[in-house]
Amino acid sequence: MTLAWALGAAAVWAVNLLLLRYGIGPPLRLSRAPVLAAGFALLMTLFGSGSYWATTLLYSWYRVGITRAACFVAVCTAVALAAATVVLHVRRREQPSRPAPEWHWARLRIATYLIFLMAAIGTAVTLYRIGYVPILTGDPTSARVHFPAIGGAWYRLSMLGGVVALLVAVQAAARRASWTLYAVGAASLALVGVYGMRFLVVLPVAVALLLWDRVRSRLPLWRMALVVVLLAPALGAVGYWRSRDTTVERLPPVGLLFYGTLLEFRDLGWALDRYGDSLPLLHGRTLGSAVVPLLPTPVWRVVGVDKPAVYARSSAAFLGEAMGQPTGQRIGAYGEFYMNFGWAGAIAGAVLYGLLLGALDQRDRQPAPAAVPGIFLALVLATAIFAQIGQLNMFTSTLTGYGYPILLVALATARRPALAPAA
Repeated sequence: MTLAWALGAAAVWAVNLLLLRYGIGPPLRLSRAPVLAAGFALLMTLFGSGSYWATTLLYSWYRVGITRAACFVAVCTAVALAAATVVLHVRRREQPSRPAPEWHWARLRIATYLIFLMAAIGTAVTLYRIGYVPILTGDPTSARVHFPAIGGAWYRLSMLGGVVALLVAVQAAARRASWTLYAVGAASLALVGVYGMRFLVVLPVAVALLLWDRVRSRLPLWRMALVVVLLAPALGAVGYWRSRDTTVERLPPVGLLFYGTLLEFRDLGWALDRYGDSLPLLHGRTLGSAVVPLLPTPVWRVVGVDKPAVYARSSAAFLGEAMGQPTGQRIGAYGEFYMNFGWAGAIAGAVLYGLLLGALDQRDRQPAPAAVPGIFLALVLATAIFAQIGQLNMFTSTLTGYGYPILLVALATARRPALAPAA
């Protein structure tokens, strides 16, 4: 049966390549949503399978249906690509009646410096309250869930470092960034990375690459794939260093590279084996946590919704409890739909995901450098790609956490160009 799942996965990936070539169609460049989604799913499968192999070298008793997980991801990717293809061939693009708002570069530069200053102060106070620098003192996996409560409003200010990085990325893509701004962008990544959460650093970098590819100059697909292949094990190595994990010393060098890379795929295999069998399906119990991040807590309180309580019922929390882990475990959006509704739910979720990919791909692929919507499009795209290893509430909370501050900046610093006179 294991071989059958593996062969099935290989066959479906061949179909996925055909869908990309003849359904999505050229140009197959980095910033196109279907290309990114399919490429990330394939890398997740390959590195995740390698991580599972390394895990079994350390813990020989640990066995899950990893080839079933590979086939599951391949099938969901095929469904998503098919849905995106339908959108691209059926939906007609509507031309906007007015020009898109554009950045006022001088005002944006000032706003970037001011927000960086607020983020730096917030980080300093938060670290003082925590009492140590998490990235330097071991694995913060268990402790980091308490950082927002410890830091309070100062922690929220600290998270603006990610917003600063995105604003610098906009100016860099438009050739408007000075070396000082580049330094501020790098420092802002350090501000959000000091807590030990790699996602907070990787997401702004991913958005910056998308903006660069779409606005400034095309990034070669093969070269970026090589960077990802080299970077993924490096992030795993950071995890070893951060956690001071001595058990991995028993692994061979190749095992060391794979062990800490994309563990979510291994956990997806565990969830596919358990939910619907020894564990009952959740029947939508995690979906509320994906909705409540869209509005602030006071708004939900008015209608009688306890936002923190609903948000806590995420797929990661349910899975962590089922696996006996002290922290949440992520298995991606496809996995979350599966643990709620089984294969039917996963297929329906893949259709919705594909419709989103198609809608994103319908947007202008080469926007004007000064156009404000470009940063929002890149943010949604990068967040949607990461949703394949995250959870649904992570998708919506990221969009609001970054999107709302950037929207406020845009309202303060953008301008709408005048309409050209009619001929």
